[in-house]
Amino acid sequence: MSFLNRIISPARFGPDLLRLVLCAIVFVHGIYRYDEGSLPIMGKLLELGGFPKGSGYFLACLVNLVETFGALFLALRIMVWPLCAAFSVIYFIGIVIFHAQAGFFVVGPGTDGWEYSALLITCFVVVAWDNRSDRFWPLGEAGWVKPSTLNP
Repeated sequence: MSFLNRIISPARFGPDLLRLVLCAIVFVHGIYRYDEGSLPIMGKLLELGGFPKGSGYFLACLVNLVETFGALFLALRIMVWPLCAAFSVIYFIGIVIFHAQAGFFVVGPGTDGWEYSALLITCFVVVAWDNRSDRFWPLGEAGWVKPSTLNP
């Protein structure tokens, strides 16, 4: 199997495209937060949301590491299940701490709601389910793990 077919293949174009678009979205989200310098602000918000005092900045950096490097690993189909679970937990906690009190809608009747996070979580569950037969790590007997071949 070629390296490119491991990332996106004609036989699995739909699920692969969804995985790659998710990776692009969360990667840009993390990079923007690094570039903007808002990690200390996010850390303070995490502490205000109930995390122990002094842990916010560390947790914000951890979230950003998952969003940037995790997105790259997920794009390469490395550790799909654990990364999808991590992303889902991150966005669920974001709903609970930041978005739930704003209502459902991101724009329109309300602002800063949780509909976008719910969509991301659903997409990560779909990606994890689609890759349920793959291993967590890329190294198999032949070097690369074969992508799942789930035919109904």
